[in-house]
Amino acid sequence: MHFIFWAINLSFLFGLVSSSAIKLPSDEFQTFDSIDEARQPIISIVGGTPAAAGEFPYLTVMRYNGGLRCGGSLFGDSHVLTAAHCLHGLPISDTSKLSVTANTLKLAADASAVTRSVAKFIIHPNYNTRNNDNDVALLVLSSPINNVEKVSLPDAEKVTTTTTSTSSTRRTTTRTTRRPFFATKTTRRPFFATTRRPSTAKTTTKVAIATTTRPTVKTSTTRRTLKRAATNPTIKTTVKTMTEKPIPRSFETYANKSAVIAGWGTTTSGGSISPVLLKATVQVLDNTICTKQYGSSLFVSANMLCAAAPGKDTCQGDSGGPLLVDGVQVGITSWGYGCASPNYAGVYTRVTSYVDWISATQASNPAPASG
Repeated sequence: MHFIFWAINLSFLFGLVSSSAIKLPSDEFQTFDSIDEARQPIISIVGGTPAAAGEFPYLTVMRYNGGLRCGGSLFGDSHVLTAAHCLHGLPISDTSKLSVTANTLKLAADASAVTRSVAKFIIHPNYNTRNNDNDVALLVLSSPINNVEKVSLPDAEKVTTTTTSTSSTRRTTTRTTRRPFFATKTTRRPFFATTRRPSTAKTTTKVAIATTTRPTVKTSTTRRTLKRAATNPTIKTTVKTMTEKPIPRSFETYANKSAVIAGWGTTTSGGSISPVLLKATVQVLDNTICTKQYGSSLFVSANMLCAAAPGKDTCQGDSGGPLLVDGVQVGITSWGYGCASPNYAGVYTRVTSYVDWISATQASNPAPASG
């Protein structure tokens, strides 16, 4: 078996080295042949078929010194989502050697292709080279790509709930008795969120009325009746609605969902790259399956997901590319053990775990000012 890391430089296509131990790449950004037993990035799709024109315009080719480095997804005019391991060890001074091409079917770029240099890259601060946890990064382009469709990311909206408080006051013309106390109890129904349709929390309010004096309180589901005491107090009720802190959305796991992968490159482990963009359909597996395959020390279920199908997988060089469910990017091609191995699924960064980080990082790293 070969434990491979999904990235590759077009200048080199190397066989994988078999070993029972996983050796990690050094902090130095280097070509993959110099990494003993590298977890190599993926370049193409095993078992794939050619993509149609305009099917994945947002899919990008990341090049380093002109050679294919990784894939990525254009999710904003000036921002590309990719994998952290594609950039780990790259000196800041080498940023100018990176470029991104979008809207192309051909690896060599066709007439519709749009290419931009990279002004800046940001790796997740908690990226872990030992198990590839938090394998996510952003590229900031030197100038916007305005005329190419962007990939959709899982909805990062928050769901807010409200609570109602009720207070009461009275005015009397005679001796004042103790006033009734209205306690408001709020209950919430669980909400189920998906990546495509925002969910809201529905609140129901029960009003409980307690008294310690003569007034008799009757309650019903349609109205509240209060029998006045002999002093005929006037009761005024004020209702205030307060908004609580936002509750993070509960994204679905995507388990058993059909997903699409796409990329350029090797169609078998260590094989030849593909000159055209290939795609394939796989199935997202339940996290328990992924954990059994790789172990909990490598597969971090909260931040990763895995997907597979017989004879289909991402392979060397596809790193950083998207895993799509219903047209929404839910994963970033990250790592795996072999290509299309029947016993090991491909592993992807779980995008829903990073929507807040992606949004905040994009906002704090805008495109360079033009002119």
